[in-house]
Amino acid sequence: MKCALFCGLHAWFGTLLGTVSAVAVSVCHPVSAKAQDIMRDQGGISSPLLSRCAGKFGAQLRAGDNAFPLLSLMGVPWMAIERTDQTVDGAHVAAIVTGTGVRTRRRGQVVGLRYRCLIDDKGDAVSFTWNYLLPERHEALPPAVVVRGTAYYRPRTQLPQGAELRVQIIDQALDPPELLTEAVVRSAWEEPIPFGLRLPQDTKLEGRKLAIAVRLARGSSPLYGLKEPQALNLDQLQRPIDLMIDSVVAGTSRELSSLRP
Repeated sequence: MKCALFCGLHAWFGTLLGTVSAVAVSVCHPVSAKAQDIMRDQGGISSPLLSRCAGKFGAQLRAGDNAFPLLSLMGVPWMAIERTDQTVDGAHVAAIVTGTGVRTRRRGQVVGLRYRCLIDDKGDAVSFTWNYLLPERHEALPPAVVVRGTAYYRPRTQLPQGAELRVQIIDQALDPPELLTEAVVRSAWEEPIPFGLRLPQDTKLEGRKLAIAVRLARGSSPLYGLKEPQALNLDQLQRPIDLMIDSVVAGTSRELSSLRP
């Protein structure tokens, strides 16, 4: 059985966050067939474990505030997934996901955070722990290339619980396309939905064929999305991007399952 290794650690949003990186050690252990299927299911992000962790975090925030404004977790290249084999509080933990993200408080304050998420052998998040990144502790992150935007969805309707916005920036100059950065956003679903992405500061952008892919989905089921990734030029990275995503008819959305992290 092949072991997956994802490297990195990062946060984004506003001017608060920047780039941080880490390396996870990959260890091979038995994982159930169901968990393997879940981990292979792309669903508009590099790993569905990112969605599972965001869902666990959202459930925690919703318990204290049913209309929490927004949270976001970063995926490639800022997420690390480590395969493991241990028991924590009676649960068999098959993977540990670490990374950074942000949450928005009711008064609009955006705060960065670092998290650790435990995944069981069924592919479910059984624990999500996190702490704020505090400037007074010298935890400010270095700057990065920030891409901000908002997504509008039509027709407007009440979204099911567990729906989330998944945003990726890809390089279509390569075959298959290369995934450069991504984020998962959960909120109380006021429209438009804000999102933020960060590219590593040392990313060489000249010569790339950049595009942004957006999907509003619940699990592996797309609800809204762009029919095709929308091309981006370098000037557009410097200003907010407004996107209109349409209702998805089964079988009509383009899958980017061949993206290279």
